[in-house]
Amino acid sequence: MNFLTLDSSSQRLMVAVKAKSKEAGVILNSVGKHGAFLITAMQDLLAYVGLNPSELDFVGCGIGPGSLTGLRVGISTIKGFAFPFNLSVAVFCSLDVLAIASLNVEEKGVVIRRGREGHYYWRRYRLTSDELIQETSPAFSPLEELKKELNSDEIVVFEDHDYSLDLPGMSMRLAKPPAIEDLLRLTEKSYEKREFVNLRELAPYYLQKSVAEINWEKRHGSKKSP
Repeated sequence: MNFLTLDSSSQRLMVAVKAKSKEAGVILNSVGKHGAFLITAMQDLLAYVGLNPSELDFVGCGIGPGSLTGLRVGISTIKGFAFPFNLSVAVFCSLDVLAIASLNVEEKGVVIRRGREGHYYWRRYRLTSDELIQETSPAFSPLEELKKELNSDEIVVFEDHDYSLDLPGMSMRLAKPPAIEDLLRLTEKSYEKREFVNLRELAPYYLQKSVAEINWEKRHGSKKSP
């Protein structure tokens, strides 16, 4: 099975390729402008493992939640890359990448990622020796609601040291940097579960409104269904 996969939902850009006999990947931390590096990384990795795009069986893509700008760059790149070769796209939640890297086997926990204006993305997980179990759907909650959702006996995995100031009294753990093996494993599981999205319908799993949407509603008012 040959595939290329990526996640561009945060300041960390991850790109990986797996061929039948070789795998390779690159992780760029705090690069900011993913578009300046993404295509070059994809081309170089394919060349390294000796694959042409037409030889790929499918592609993988993290669809968030996370940075809308980063997600749009990654998703639009995948669309442009996959369309000429009619490649299927296996998608996964970007919080899953942090969970699979940071939880221990047979451990339960909640992964949180800061959004805007005091809100958090979060999802509850359990990691077994075989796979990562997603026990809830991704959610987006203000801090006070998030506190009510969390149990005092569960581990909270977070991306930044400052998060601990928001959730005092919780058992907290700084997320481990994901490895290329984590990204490949998660993508393979998505493929096995047939979690595919049509290219025309591929879009960010973005749970909060963009700044453009908020500003539009401020000017014109929120449009409500009758």
